[in-house]
Amino acid sequence: MRTDKPWKITASQIKYRNPWMQVREDTVITPTGDDGIYGVLESNDSVMIATVDERNRLFLVRTFAYPAQSWNWELPGGGGDNENPIDASKRELEEETGILAQNWTKLGVTRVCNGFMTERMTVYLARELSFTGERETSDEQIDQAKFFDMDTVDTMIEDGEINDSQSITGIYLAQKYIIKNNQDTPTAQ
Repeated sequence: MRTDKPWKITASQIKYRNPWMQVREDTVITPTGDDGIYGVLESNDSVMIATVDERNRLFLVRTFAYPAQSWNWELPGGGGDNENPIDASKRELEEETGILAQNWTKLGVTRVCNGFMTERMTVYLARELSFTGERETSDEQIDQAKFFDMDTVDTMIEDGEINDSQSITGIYLAQKYIIKNNQDTPTAQ
């Protein structure tokens, strides 16, 4: 396994910064020896929560994605705010949905967009649910939230109703976990 770094950074400059991210431009020497630049978006890590009820239905929220200017179904989640991922997951789930979960399983840590971002996403499976938490009113536009059986979730992905790659990754990890651990089948009966 290679451990060398084929790109050489000769200079680095922050081009833009706000409380959630910064854009860095590196002056580099490429692996082929050419001079170049590489833009990097440095952002806080994030969390996504696959919230599953006793019938293995998945809870999704329908939110307005500002960059795409569209409404989409996705998993609850968000910025980790530099917290421990499990604490951030519990906070995000309660803030967005009012759901509290008694059972948490870490499903994995993935790179969000390794071509130009530093962000890592931790995915948790949340089970043993109650709707006794405090949902926060925020800038996030959530107009619907409900459970879907896994067959419907798969169809929503195929039809583009779920098109957020972070959510699709979390759904994939949750479905694989459910199948692997023989927790019934991933589809509603």
